[in-house]
Amino acid sequence: MTSFAALTEQYAGVAPRPIAFASWADAVRRSVLSFEFDCDRPDRFTGRVRDRHLHGVSFVDMASGRHAAHRDHSTIRAADAGFYVLTLQLSGDIRIAQDGRVAVLTPGLFALYDSGKPATLTVGDDYRSTCIRFPKTAITPRPDDPLGEITARPFECAPGLTDTVWSTVLSVNRNLESLGVHGPTAVRSLMTLVGAMLRGELGHAVPARSPHEDLLERILGYIDVNLADADLGPTRIAAAHFVSPRSLHALFERTGTTVSRRIRERRVERCRLDLADPALTHVPASAIGARCGFSGASHFGQVFKRETGLTPAEFRRQALTGPAE
Repeated sequence: MTSFAALTEQYAGVAPRPIAFASWADAVRRSVLSFEFDCDRPDRFTGRVRDRHLHGVSFVDMASGRHAAHRDHSTIRAADAGFYVLTLQLSGDIRIAQDGRVAVLTPGLFALYDSGKPATLTVGDDYRSTCIRFPKTAITPRPDDPLGEITARPFECAPGLTDTVWSTVLSVNRNLESLGVHGPTAVRSLMTLVGAMLRGELGHAVPARSPHEDLLERILGYIDVNLADADLGPTRIAAAHFVSPRSLHALFERTGTTVSRRIRERRVERCRLDLADPALTHVPASAIGARCGFSGASHFGQVFKRETGLTPAEFRRQALTGPAE
C-alpha cells in the first residue's frame, strides 16, 4: 500500500449534500477566497463543500466537477489578502497557476497558493481535495512573503515530514468538533508542523525564528483565544506576556500593523464567518458581534461596515443568498 493510500484510507470525504453550481461557487467564496468562476455546463454541475474554522485556520473539503476559477487584482480584497491556502489532491486533477508557475496536482500531490496574488485554478472531473486556509502570520510574523518561491509548485505527500503533516491535518479536520478546549492548542501545534514542512520545501536555509517572533506568535494566539473579551487591548495583552505596552507596540510595528488593528481585523473575520454560517441564522447579528468582543450593536455595525463595506445584515444576506441582481 502506498503512503498516500494509507494516509487517506480512513478519510471520510465531503459530507454535505451536493449543490448546484451557483450555490457551490458562493460556498467556495465564503469558505476559501473570492473567485470568479467559469463552467461549461453549469446545469449539469454538482459540488460539495464542507468548511469549519478554528483558531484562525479554515479546514475545507471540496468535491466537484469540471470548472475554472480565477482571481485578479480587481477580485482580491484587502480582507482576504493575508492568507495562504494549502491544498492536497485526493482525486481528479487541478492546475494552479500563480507567480508565473503552474502546478498540476494529481492524487497524492499538494501545493500552496497566496490569497494576495492573482491565481487561476483549472479543475478536472471527479475533483476532490482537502485544504487549509491560514493567515501568513501563522507561519511567520514577518511582513514579507517568505514562501513566495514555492507557490504553485507541486510537492509529493511522501513518507517523512510531509506524510506526518498531512496525517495530522486530516486527523484534526476529522475530529475538529470533538477537540473541545484542546482545539486551539491542537491547531497551533498543527501550524508549527505545517510551517516546518513549508520552510523545508524552500530547499535552502531559512533563518531560525527569533525570540521576538516566538513572542509575537504567542501574542497572536492569545488574541485569537480572547477575542470575546470586550476589554482585550494592549494593556491587558502586555501584562499577560510580561512586557511593557511600549515593547508590545514596537513588536507589532515590525509587522506593519498595530495591536488594536490586529484585534479589530480578527474580530471582524470571526464575525464574517459566523454571519455566513447557515447554522447560525437564528442568532441575531448583534449577538454575534457581542460574542466576538464588540461593545455594542452600534459599535459593531460601524466597525464592520468600515472594514467590509457592508452592514452586518447586508453581509449576512449576501453570504446566505448571494448578491442582489
